Amino acid sequence: MRERNGVRYIIKVFEAQWDQLHDETVKPFFGQLKRDTNKTYMRRIGVHQDTPGHDALFSYVVFQNAEGLKDALYRVDQGVDQRRKIAYFAVHGERGVISAVQDISRRRLKNILAPLTSYDGLYFGSCDFVNRKTAEVLLRGAQSTWIAGYESWTPWLEGMLCDMMFFRLLLSGRFVRPKTNARWEPIKRPDEVARRLYEQFPQAIDLRFSLFYRKPDRICSTLEEHFGKES
Repeated sequence: MRERNGVRYIIKVFEAQWDQLHDETVKPFFGQLKRDTNKTYMRRIGVHQDTPGHDALFSYVVFQNAEGLKDALYRVDQGVDQRRKIAYFAVHGERGVISAVQDISRRRLKNILAPLTSYDGLYFGSCDFVNRKTAEVLLRGAQSTWIAGYESWTPWLEGMLCDMMFFRLLLSGRFVRPKTNARWEPIKRPDEVARRLYEQFPQAIDLRFSLFYRKPDRICSTLEEHFGKES
């Protein structure tokens, strides 16, 4: 999770308590993603061992309501420099609402996100929440350039695998094995990552995963493009 094509990222994970019947957490998945991506980065620059020292490329916060999420989002990050930040929200979702201990409507979320200038992308690991209406509300109200997530109900593990594949492709590129050695083919933009994800992890299509991104005259959807609904 260091540098990809001159772009540096930090992923900030905001996880709500799922419910009293489940003890799943996304934290170990992102820990493994960081380790794997660091190894890929070291291989690419010709270093065979990880360099020591702290690198603030991944953070994890648990929240319970809108105020807790706002406090976490507004917290000053140490060691981020000029890296592009991605907010990943691990929550239950419904149409128009994400759920922690208390529900947060997309209008409330838009108001929380509106002043923030440091988040390049918003990714929702939740069911049902990310459709065109949500994308238009958040992208027109916030300053982020893209939003990604699921339009339909999504099994927890399948959604987690899809999320990890997206971030793996974003941070490291596409894995290929030519005749000699192995390498990662770079992918330049988040919307390109989503299109590649449909090839690498086809279940993303069944899960109704989409990345919405800005163009000068409209908001586009990679899933709508995939089904030929956009020109």
